Amino acid sequence: MGASSLVTLVLQDLWTWGRRRFTVLLGRGASADEAAAEAELERARQQLLAARRSGDEDTAAAVEEAWAQRLRDFLATHPEAGHRLREVVAATIERSPAPVALGHILHYVNHVPVFRAMNDHWAHCTEAHATTAMFLCGLPGVGKRTTLRRWLQSRRDDLPGELLQADLARDERGRPADPAAVLERWLAQLGVAREDRPADADAKAALVRQQLRSRPVVLVLENVSRTAEVRPLLPDSPGHVVLMTGQRVPTGLDALLDFEPVEIAPLKDDHALELLLKVSRSTEHPDRLRPVVRHLGGLPLALRLVAGQLRTPVPGALEDITARLADRTTRWELLAVDDTHDLPGALDLAYEHLGADAASLYRRLGALPRTDVHLDTVHALTPDREPAAARRGLHELLAARLLERDGVDTYRLHPLVHDHAADRAEQEDTDAERDTVTGWFVRHLRQTAEAAEATLSSRWRHDPGHAYPVVRRTPEDGARAERELARRRDGLLTAVRLAHVTGRHEEAWRLCQALWTFYLRTGSHAEWIESHETGLVAARADGDRLAVARMHFQLGFARLDRWSVAEDDPRRAREHLDAARESVRGEDTGRGEGEARTESSALEALGLLELKLGRPRQALDRLAEAETALGDLAHPRGRALLAYHKGAAYTALGRHDDAEQTLREARDRFRRLGDGPDIALNVGKTWLRYAQDRLACDRPEEALRALDEATSGIEQGGSGYFLAVARLLRGDVHRQLGDEHRAAADWTAAGTLFDQARSPRAEEARSRLRTSPARSADGELD
Repeated sequence: MGASSLVTLVLQDLWTWGRRRFTVLLGRGASADEAAAEAELERARQQLLAARRSGDEDTAAAVEEAWAQRLRDFLATHPEAGHRLREVVAATIERSPAPVALGHILHYVNHVPVFRAMNDHWAHCTEAHATTAMFLCGLPGVGKRTTLRRWLQSRRDDLPGELLQADLARDERGRPADPAAVLERWLAQLGVAREDRPADADAKAALVRQQLRSRPVVLVLENVSRTAEVRPLLPDSPGHVVLMTGQRVPTGLDALLDFEPVEIAPLKDDHALELLLKVSRSTEHPDRLRPVVRHLGGLPLALRLVAGQLRTPVPGALEDITARLADRTTRWELLAVDDTHDLPGALDLAYEHLGADAASLYRRLGALPRTDVHLDTVHALTPDREPAAARRGLHELLAARLLERDGVDTYRLHPLVHDHAADRAEQEDTDAERDTVTGWFVRHLRQTAEAAEATLSSRWRHDPGHAYPVVRRTPEDGARAERELARRRDGLLTAVRLAHVTGRHEEAWRLCQALWTFYLRTGSHAEWIESHETGLVAARADGDRLAVARMHFQLGFARLDRWSVAEDDPRRAREHLDAARESVRGEDTGRGEGEARTESSALEALGLLELKLGRPRQALDRLAEAETALGDLAHPRGRALLAYHKGAAYTALGRHDDAEQTLREARDRFRRLGDGPDIALNVGKTWLRYAQDRLACDRPEEALRALDEATSGIEQGGSGYFLAVARLLRGDVHRQLGDEHRAAADWTAAGTLFDQARSPRAEEARSRLRTSPARSADGELD
């Protein structure tokens, strides 16, 4: 991953940033060593750039492997530097562009008419200040995605820098992509504060469109098959670039937006021959390769597969390849396509030339549902191989064009290649062998999720596998864990479904439990609910009553947190929370700590539900029951949260003395938990809630003192959004007390903080400022 990061940085505008970090890493603080490392890195960069210009993939691969060995030797001598290398890799992944724009295409035979049409349409739309929309269509394997990536790279200096991407392909069950899940990811990528993200899909789409009105983006929608799935994802403002791919333009798309259809046709024979020669670097006379080209029908995917076999030819290899492609009886039909497009034959040839390690990895990838895999997943799928053998197998699949690199350590199989790998796995591996591979995959992702969850939260979990040791938790560790789960979210969701359908029910619900904090922090409600519905069924099948209760609770909380009336969340949240409570009540439940905590959590959530429904008296009843359910159990954080929630209910009932006492109790309980930004944030939010209560009983001076405490605590907690809320409210109190100057200062700060959080609430601060007499004519503070 370190070597791959270095190669990625060389081919991007991040080189200066990355070179400095690798220099410091390798020099270890010694000036002479740093100078030598910098010179070494520059030599590698020049080699890689020269290889890219000439299309010399062998040299590029050799440089990367040499650096991989260099870093292995370095870490063997200085193992303490491993943490620093992980930081460099993580930062490279975070700063690198989206995968669709990242691929380094060394060889491309220019579709001159295609690029001319794309450039002309883009220029016309740009001149008219309109959105550029294009739909790239064509046969499977014809190169739609590669053409899209190539065009993005060719115009990267002219296009908007931000890219939003979604793959709308159906999943392994044939279900279409969920636009709500796509929109949730985009809102997170756009930096919209979680607290401002709406519940309903239509409102999510509206907020994305609002965000895009002031920030042009490139929008990439792959594998589009229906107009309905595109509609909620499109911007309503000019200046964007919308690129779609699919086998054919869906009916009715032209009524939705003005776009240019771009057909990617198979390559003509001369262009196909040119691509074959470039990729294979064959020294054969071109005329000897023409029969191969004719059999491959101009499909770039097939041409690249065969080129991989010609790069290191053995005597008679070309004749054998030509004969194999010409003889229909030697081919295994995978696709219902025209006979001239012999992708099946090319896939067979590529596979049969693989070494044992690469062939085994290929079949194991085919035995799983199609999803992106990462380097750690590759090693998890090859526990019976040495790490070096696994790496060699991975590189061999990349060299043979059977696997695509999609980032520093992310790989994917083309859908047609995955179909071939799946068929090979079914032919050559036993059911038991394929089931073992499934087990490795599911177990690895469950362990990955549980390790991240332990880093993200100290909450209690049902842990029959003892998977949650006490670990150090810092904001930096949490951010890294959240990012790693975000990169693997498709695979994690796939693993939940796969675990359940293959009878690994405990793995399925444990995976869901481990994803709780990630889904909560990122507001990924669509994936949260989908995964946990599977987790609930799996827990029932597993026969673990406490697991069933936990899945009911987490699923109920997901709907409570989203609170979409259109999706019937209020009713369905109550049903799940009631079911969680009932599952752990009674003498026959073997009541222990897990049952007590689960019942208390379900009652607490029911109290929050009553508050959302505007029923504070019923909320107090549920919150009191939640505390009673804990009994003698020590749960200091839970009791602090219960007091915090009670404060809001007392305020709503006008019982301000009770609110004051309860919120003081909550603050004291939070403080006794220790130090740290999360505790400071909770203390600050408790002061904020107390200030709101003081305003409700018309005591603005007390509210102001509380808000001073709130801003201090929230600032220590690092939440810009809640700091903006506190500054906005403090400005209101200053105005109420007649101090317009301080009010304007707070509103100005609140507006800036809301803007930084991508929150539409910034307009609330600006509207107050427009009426402030403390403003001069030019809008500045007087």
